[in-house]
Amino acid sequence: MKWIGAGLVILSGYLLSQYLVNPVREQIIILEEGELLFRILESEIRNRKIPLPELFLQLSRKTDSIWGDFFLAFSQKLQNNTDVEFAESFEQLLISYTSRFLTEEERQIFLNVGRNLLSDDLLYQRKTMEQLSVQLTNCLEEKKKNFLNQKEVSRAICLSMSALIVIFLI
Repeated sequence: MKWIGAGLVILSGYLLSQYLVNPVREQIIILEEGELLFRILESEIRNRKIPLPELFLQLSRKTDSIWGDFFLAFSQKLQNNTDVEFAESFEQLLISYTSRFLTEEERQIFLNVGRNLLSDDLLYQRKTMEQLSVQLTNCLEEKKKNFLNQKEVSRAICLSMSALIVIFLI
């Protein structure tokens, strides 16, 4: 029985370490998905000329993350209100949907792209999307590096504490 209990304590330490790094993992996934969806958005605006409310609705159906909720809410807002200030509404909704997951700096990257979506200058749009990609790539590389370090440290601490508890209990 002692060995089963010891194994469960060690397992719980491991699971605790996974739980502690989960928010960073979610943030990385959201950033990667956001970059992909904004690239699709830019491409669709440039190539297909779909009305924005319909385009945002289509994007909302492609994901079940916060981005899906954001694009759905923005589509509904554009459909319901003809006097909507695009950039202002985009910013308000982006902040409300991503404030739990993204830092101010990360949110600012997406806001800059959103402010330029309606630009008639396709070269400027493409350049903005390239800047988004470069900034997010740099941000993601740093986050992934920090995530791996944090994961290793968290695992080491939690497993060490679990082992210490096992030693004291046995």
